[in-house]
Amino acid sequence: MALSCALATAHPRVIQGLVDAVNRAPINKAPINLLISVGVMVCKIITPTPGMTYFHLVVSDVATDDCEQDVEQVFYEEGLAMWRHSVIETMHMARPNRHFPGSTESTLYVIHPEISR
Repeated sequence: MALSCALATAHPRVIQGLVDAVNRAPINKAPINLLISVGVMVCKIITPTPGMTYFHLVVSDVATDDCEQDVEQVFYEEGLAMWRHSVIETMHMARPNRHFPGSTESTLYVIHPEISR
C-alpha cells in the first residue's frame, strides 16, 4: 500500500502560513465526507474565510490498494490530481481509529489546494 506522502516542497514559510491560516479559520459547517472506505477517509472543510477550503485525509494501517485508487479518484474529481504535492501538515496517531475496525494506527494529512498552484 503506497498511500503515504511527505510535506509539500514549497518554502517552509508558505507552508507554515497556510497551517496558521487553517488553524485560525472558523469552521461553522460540518466537514463534507467525500470518501469513507475500509481504511481511508477524505473530508472537505469549507470555512467562511475566502480561500480557506482544505481537505483532511485519514489513512489507516488497514487501507488497501483499492482505497488508494478511491482517494486518487476523489481528489481528481475535486481538481487536485496532484494532491500529494499539497500536504501542509501531517499527524500520526499510534492508536486504533474507531472509523476503521481492526486498525492499530492512522495518519492525518491536511491538504490545501493553494500550495500546488
